Amino acid sequence: MADEPKQAQSHSGPPRREGGPGGGGPGGPGGRPRGKRQYFRKKKVCKFCVEKMDFIDYKRADILSQFVQERGKILPRRMTGVCSRHQRWLGVAIKRARNIALLPFAGSAAGTQAPRQVVPQAAHAAPAAPATPAVTSAATPAAAVEAPKA
Repeated sequence: MADEPKQAQSHSGPPRREGGPGGGGPGGPGGRPRGKRQYFRKKKVCKFCVEKMDFIDYKRADILSQFVQERGKILPRRMTGVCSRHQRWLGVAIKRARNIALLPFAGSAAGTQAPRQVVPQAAHAAPAAPATPAVTSAATPAAAVEAPKA
């Protein structure tokens, strides 16, 4: 009978995880081990605010190309560090520069594909599907006979 209360206390099911809400897990009060150093990222500063630019000129493709990926996408603020006001102006300037062909709409995927070969027009024509031999032999002499009459 002394064994029955012990069986009642044990539960059936999956084992419980230690270190729940009050435990010393990664999100608990223990936190990180003291020996680890945290990575400190320097805050990015808006290039246009530093230079006190009121207007981003769409004709200066050398500046705008710094904010466009190789494939033609506009880089986001979190990567460039530009403030929200200048990011909006930058987007407008890049789109204007694309329209007058100072910047590409989509860059070539560099190194992914060889340039397309120019094929002459004669080789470009697709060969016709071969017909049955009986039809071609009958149609060929008739076409040859009618051509000289005309």
